[in-house]
Amino acid sequence: MSPSHSFRGKLAEAQIWEPRIARKIEKMYLKTYMTRLIPYDNLEDIQRQKDGYDFTIKSEEAKWEIKTRTFAEYYYDKDILLETASVVQKNIRGWLYTSKADIIAYTWLNKSKSNLMPKGYFIMLKELRKTDWYQRLPSPYPVQDTWTDDFKYQTLFVCPPIHHFPDGTLFPFNAKFDVEFSSPTHLKKSKQGGK
Repeated sequence: MSPSHSFRGKLAEAQIWEPRIARKIEKMYLKTYMTRLIPYDNLEDIQRQKDGYDFTIKSEEAKWEIKTRTFAEYYYDKDILLETASVVQKNIRGWLYTSKADIIAYTWLNKSKSNLMPKGYFIMLKELRKTDWYQRLPSPYPVQDTWTDDFKYQTLFVCPPIHHFPDGTLFPFNAKFDVEFSSPTHLKKSKQGGK
């Protein structure tokens, strides 16, 4: 039988970790960029070349989504879980196909759930969707599934190895925080108490 998961538990984890990760990313000033090589086809660009400019970078706002996976030694920094069907029973496609984010910040919780593991990845979703590799998914990876605790809803996913991702679609980053955090129950109590 496939493993089950607690939807409420996953939601609670997301409510704790997503704001933290978002603040960390915000401090990194990450945006999406468009690079334009400066050609030699008009006077303005010729002058830029003479001044020593080879290209310009234009930044745009990026839409982000955060995915945090529970730690397990056998898959940490080895594969990335890509959800292909969110709720099989209702024909709801997974975030791999439906996310409107430009970039997914993909992280793993540490064993004690007090911090993130050191390595996380930025999945450049817009770029990934342009690749033949993406078009062939979920093939050639085995489709796996999980059920909610009540066995009412089934989710499908594939876990391609990190080294299988096409060039330019996956970038590592330091996800670990400088401090360890308390347990989720402690966080909820202090949040409600205004501390």
